[in-house]
Amino acid sequence: MNVKRIFLMALCMVPVAGVFGQKWSTKKTKIEVVEFPTVPADAVSRIAFNLYADADYFSLDDLRRYGGNMDLLKSSGERLSGMKYFTVGAEAEVVDVGPTIMVDVAIGPEKQGIPIYASEPVKSSEEDAKTYWANVPCQLPMRVRIGSPEGEVWDAFEVNEPLSIRYGNEKISTMSSSKGSFSYSKGTLKFDSEAAVMKRLETEEGSRFFRRKAVLLQLSNVINELETRLFFLKGKVELSLYSGRGKHDYSELDAARDVAVGSFESGYLEGLSSPIETWQNWAEKVDFTDKKAKVTRGLALGMHLNLAQAHLYRNEFSECAQAISDARALVLPGGDEAQFLEGLQSRLMKRRRALDANGNFDIAVDAEEEKAPDFKNVIGKRSENKDVRLIQPENRFAAIGEDMARWSATAVEGSPEAAAASASEVSLAQRLGSRLQQTMGGMMLRLNPLSDPDLVGDDFPEEILDIPNLVYLDISGMRFGALPEDIDRLAVLQTLVVTRNDLTALPESLGNISGLKKLFANNNELSQIPSTLTRCTQFKMLDVKGNPIGQEVVVQLEQMLGEEVKIKHD
Repeated sequence: MNVKRIFLMALCMVPVAGVFGQKWSTKKTKIEVVEFPTVPADAVSRIAFNLYADADYFSLDDLRRYGGNMDLLKSSGERLSGMKYFTVGAEAEVVDVGPTIMVDVAIGPEKQGIPIYASEPVKSSEEDAKTYWANVPCQLPMRVRIGSPEGEVWDAFEVNEPLSIRYGNEKISTMSSSKGSFSYSKGTLKFDSEAAVMKRLETEEGSRFFRRKAVLLQLSNVINELETRLFFLKGKVELSLYSGRGKHDYSELDAARDVAVGSFESGYLEGLSSPIETWQNWAEKVDFTDKKAKVTRGLALGMHLNLAQAHLYRNEFSECAQAISDARALVLPGGDEAQFLEGLQSRLMKRRRALDANGNFDIAVDAEEEKAPDFKNVIGKRSENKDVRLIQPENRFAAIGEDMARWSATAVEGSPEAAAASASEVSLAQRLGSRLQQTMGGMMLRLNPLSDPDLVGDDFPEEILDIPNLVYLDISGMRFGALPEDIDRLAVLQTLVVTRNDLTALPESLGNISGLKKLFANNNELSQIPSTLTRCTQFKMLDVKGNPIGQEVVVQLEQMLGEEVKIKHD
């Protein structure tokens, strides 16, 4: 089997809402892939799975206490849709003794947020009767170490997905036992007031119920990630490749995309060389300030995503990391675009580690593919087995964290995925361009101390004056100290917000911006306002609150600007 085809990692490039600021032409294709484990594949046969938790926090009795374990485990997501999980050569099993691979999961400290209460009418009851419940935000980190029985670490990760734990107005199954057998009786957890929910949550019984749900929900997230690292995965994945669309000529990009699609579908990855060169050249033509340019921020982002896919599949990990890093420089942290790139970086990491762990592993044509065990089913069934070591009564969160740090120092630091985690260095023009938003009549730019702390107290960025069609500018709190005399280069500016900028004067050239309608200059050190504002024929509002402007000046402003201009002052 072609090694390059064997190691194709699933990269489902589904466009994220808000990612692309320019119109697109997108072509999709599906390819058959086989993903490798990120650990030695021949070691994944006898798997020991240990969940470490302080006995006072979570125990096997807590797992057994209520039914519905499988429902909770499955509620955090099934296995990847359409993917087959398997091992090669031998069937894998979860064991307590004689393991060939160890999976250790440690539960970290729980942090609860403020409960959010809700209610609904009780059916077939009194008219005003309601049932109440609480949704409680929760953090419960879990660390996972995968390695040999001798203690060598092969892979490790931490999961800390935010949880929302519902308590109340839900069906439950309570366990009872007799002579070693288990039975469950079904019921409903109901409360007639918020106070009743709160009171029950504070009891030992309520706390145990809450902890059990939190552990199982986060454990489900852990297993979702774990199984993609332990087993082979086979299935079809969809790729999306991007070109431009609009009044400019994008025929070269269309041709490059068609060649790339053909290369992916045929498995001839050398055929991606020409598209890679084209995408790289176009990415370098980006204009970050003109939204009507041939290559805007959005199209440049699409080019880097194309490059990341191509380099990833060609095992060119450093080049893939650079493309991801370049893409990061074009997006704001914390949004959908950033999350999309996090997923792409994760796929780079898994592909590189899979190749590192299994570079010499060859799947024979007649190799038996054995169905991989489903850890969620295993845990659900084990809740009724007395003679298992699934949950270890020990807190190893810190210890496993230390092991992860030592392993990371050699296995992760300096790796391509580590490089992909940082955005490439960008010019201020690029940065400003990435912040532009479409608004009525043109473009809008906002700077603020939270997102731009490094600019606070500096001079007004001259690059702002090069932005065409800028109709709205907000630099509140940036403490620039002065506005440039040539601010009238922003010829179509309509709204200017310069609140809290330590301004002692405004430039006379503001009067040359004939379309200026609103000026928010409150909370500065202004004692005068330039008379040239009378030349701004569409001027409607001036805010000078919080400035040392005397009443005489206010009267002068009212006379100068006329009754049609609203003036806000102290």
